[in-house]
Amino acid sequence: MKHIALRSKSIRKGDRPYTTPGLGDRIHSAYVAYQYGRKHNTPVTIHLTDDKWSVAGGVKSDKKKKSWVEIISLFPEGALQVQPHPVENLREDQWLGYLKSKGYDAEIFYYKDTIKMHPNETVVSLEISEYLKTPLMLDAEKVDLELPKKFITTQWDSTDAGRTLSPIVKSLILSEYQSKGYKVLVVGGESENPLLRNSLKHVAYAMSKAEKHVGCDSGFFHMALMYFDFKDIVLYGKVNGYKSHHLYRGISNGCIYKEV
Repeated sequence: MKHIALRSKSIRKGDRPYTTPGLGDRIHSAYVAYQYGRKHNTPVTIHLTDDKWSVAGGVKSDKKKKSWVEIISLFPEGALQVQPHPVENLREDQWLGYLKSKGYDAEIFYYKDTIKMHPNETVVSLEISEYLKTPLMLDAEKVDLELPKKFITTQWDSTDAGRTLSPIVKSLILSEYQSKGYKVLVVGGESENPLLRNSLKHVAYAMSKAEKHVGCDSGFFHMALMYFDFKDIVLYGKVNGYKSHHLYRGISNGCIYKEV
């Protein structure tokens, strides 16, 4: 069993805590842990401070608890588990010291490929970006969902307005795929299908059968990395717009990126 601790502090925003606020943060964390475990043929426990587990928007909530459970269920049984702890906003040495006192020899990790982007990211022994260079291509559980014969999945509703595009531009992009015979399945918050809006298992099954995923740097980009070859993920952004380290890494690994 490998024990991986998600950092207590943000690597981007000074001395603020890192709380996995978005779905993409949680999916990415599980994706990273699974890629490590797959490489070393070991199950992985992801250790969480309480603000990543039972707190959302600064108040007690079951939102993240339910989300973590749903995300972990997408991976092979027994591959991943999460372990929350009743501490938060500790320095990383304090956080690892706490885990050590509880009997967990856990490590935090860093990203060598984008280290210059994060002024608060420390170099530690576990470098994780090397594990993210191989497409995951997970199988998805079969669910009751009617799918077109030839289709793409798409999602644009990022919580960061700087990462998404205007409705007119999005419509023009998707019309290009429709002109090539693709049906378009919207996943996430803007989907008219409640299953593709609310159930990750149904989104996973759709992605596993789709030919491409098209959209922006958002939560479902992270999910697409679980089911598509890099070359079949097509992302769009504004000219000179914000690029996260996830987007830079995706481009480096072979995802298609277009500025519009």
